[in-house]
Amino acid sequence: MQKPNLTPTLELDLKATFEPLSECVLAADINGRIVFINQAAVEAFGYSIEELHGQSGARLYTEPGGSRPLPMEGLVPAGSGVSHNRIMTLWRKNGRPMSCEITHTLLVGSSARPAGYLLIGKDMTDRLALDDMAERASATLEDALEAISEGFALYDRDDKLIICNKNYRKIYPESAKAMIPGTSFREILKFGLENGQYDTGPLTDEEWLDERLAAHQKADGRTLEQPLGDGRWLRISERRTRSNGIAGIRADITEIKKAQEALREAYANITILTDSLSCCIVEVDLDGTCIFINDFGAQWFAAVPSDLIGTKIRKHLGREARGQADPKHQLALAGERVRQELTETFPDGIRRDILLEYIPKKDENGRVTGIISFATDITDRKKVETTLAELYAATSARLLDMPQKIQSILMIGCNHFDLEYGTIGQIADANFTIKWAVCPNDELEAGACLPLDSQYCNHTFTAGEPLAVSQISASDLSQHPCYERSGLEAYIGAPLLVDGTCYGTISFTGRAPRKRPFTRTDKAIIQQFADWIGNEIARQQDHQALMDAKLRLERLASVDDLTNIANRRAFMDRANTELARYRRTGRTFSIVLLDIDRFKAINDTYGHTIGDAVLKNFANIIGKELRAVDVFGRIGGEEFCIVLDNTGPDDALLVSERLRAAIENHCKLDEIEETVTCSMGIATVTPHDANDLPGVIHRADVALYEAKRTGRNRCCVYHASMAQSDVSNQTQDSFM
Repeated sequence: MQKPNLTPTLELDLKATFEPLSECVLAADINGRIVFINQAAVEAFGYSIEELHGQSGARLYTEPGGSRPLPMEGLVPAGSGVSHNRIMTLWRKNGRPMSCEITHTLLVGSSARPAGYLLIGKDMTDRLALDDMAERASATLEDALEAISEGFALYDRDDKLIICNKNYRKIYPESAKAMIPGTSFREILKFGLENGQYDTGPLTDEEWLDERLAAHQKADGRTLEQPLGDGRWLRISERRTRSNGIAGIRADITEIKKAQEALREAYANITILTDSLSCCIVEVDLDGTCIFINDFGAQWFAAVPSDLIGTKIRKHLGREARGQADPKHQLALAGERVRQELTETFPDGIRRDILLEYIPKKDENGRVTGIISFATDITDRKKVETTLAELYAATSARLLDMPQKIQSILMIGCNHFDLEYGTIGQIADANFTIKWAVCPNDELEAGACLPLDSQYCNHTFTAGEPLAVSQISASDLSQHPCYERSGLEAYIGAPLLVDGTCYGTISFTGRAPRKRPFTRTDKAIIQQFADWIGNEIARQQDHQALMDAKLRLERLASVDDLTNIANRRAFMDRANTELARYRRTGRTFSIVLLDIDRFKAINDTYGHTIGDAVLKNFANIIGKELRAVDVFGRIGGEEFCIVLDNTGPDDALLVSERLRAAIENHCKLDEIEETVTCSMGIATVTPHDANDLPGVIHRADVALYEAKRTGRNRCCVYHASMAQSDVSNQTQDSFM
């Protein structure tokens, strides 16, 4: 075998440089024969220096029984002065492998030509084993993380993501793309926020982000409930690791939150139910000593349970209530379950009607060991029963008109609510007008108009639903102008609708706070008052509208359109009424038949418009001259008729002359040159005419004909000597 061809100087330099190193160092000549090995290599490989010096390095590279690996001179490209690193498996003398990180480089001689090879090896066996263990541990950790149902994430001390499981990404689908190891928690959080991952509530995005990061940095193990944008809820728990990182667990608690909400709703419903009942539960022993009382019951006695337990409950009741309750209590001690109703003013100052039930408590042998009593406050129920009965009686009373019924309802309401004042007001144009009122000293007057904003009813009107306040001074209305002005402490009111439109309000008020708070039943009662009154007002308005329409129709049927006095049919009805009264009482009357002289000539000369003006002026003048008891009507074109009440022929003639003169002097129009005059015929009823109104009118017509025949513009009283012409007969027929 050839000897190594390194120069002695180079060998000495290698020994001086690399012998002290803890790494394995080998040098070989250009032919691959080992020329230098340090003590660290000797110890690592288990060969002596003599066993390796001058030998090929193949024994170190070749697995026992294996093929020869790449020769040493092939590890470094020829002519290259660059070092190369690689992980290689070398073999110890005992046949055990050793993983080494090998640095290969060329050795250059004095002539600048390659002189050999230098290998520096670092034993990586333990490190690689540790890396392998770490890798397997990491894989095991990943498998373990994927196996848990919660979302898990681990962040380093710089708050950058190290690892997270699939459930973590699944829980935050909008943030999953940002969940890359090395990404900070803030960046992941912000990415999800920008993509609608979270429900920020009333906070801005920046406020929510700062608040969430602050909670994350605490990482004290406390649970945080987080709402997401899609309606889900998460429970978050985060803790610091030993290396000051943060490990966090996310659990979907949406179903739990739904169940909690359902439980809250159920509890709220139960609370509403129990609040609508009054139940005092008391348990006493055989001596009557209280061993249990609930909070609600203790309030009746103006105490707390601890004040009453150990005392004799019956001593806290009045003598009358004790006298009523003792016999029933004795029956319960004898094993009988009994009930009774009684009325008592309790220590809290409230007088209650209660339904009391005694239930014997028995041991396993059936012996009575005590009494459990349930006392239910039925005051409201009895009040409601009484109030509804009174309301029905008032609204169905046939002898009461609408104002009387409404007044009765207000008094019923005052009694029901234990308040002094009851008011119904109409609201229009920001004003509150009192329509009906009940008060102790008549302080409130119907018709009084007040600014709406000065009344509690303003709030009821605005809310559109019943409003009840038991103590104004302890409520939001304590600064209300009505309280400052009047000091009214209790109020309950409801909007009053008429045909679906808010008409006003019904309300009840009192000067003292109510000891018993208003209940939903109270609101229902006042709403029932409001509904009935609203319907009654609507009915009354409909009735009034019907009456007005009827009057208008009657007016259309009985009033002459042109002259605005009774038409022929209405006049005849009134005249027959006068005749009927004459038959009953014998009270006389006279008929005056009037006709405008030469009216046809006026129409023909000046036209019907002027003729109509003459008729209207004529009727207006006559109407002003008559009494209210007289009857005046138009029975033909220019023919009019008067019934003069309680008037005989002489007085009838005087009245007629006055009317004739008034026409002659005042029935003038600028468009007519002639003087307008009229003729009148007068007839007074006689016993022979008791059933013959046409006969009376016929005689008046005969007298009118006589006035016309003898010169017009005159008045004639009928007498038997007057001739009856065919013309008058025709006129009579027109009245029949």
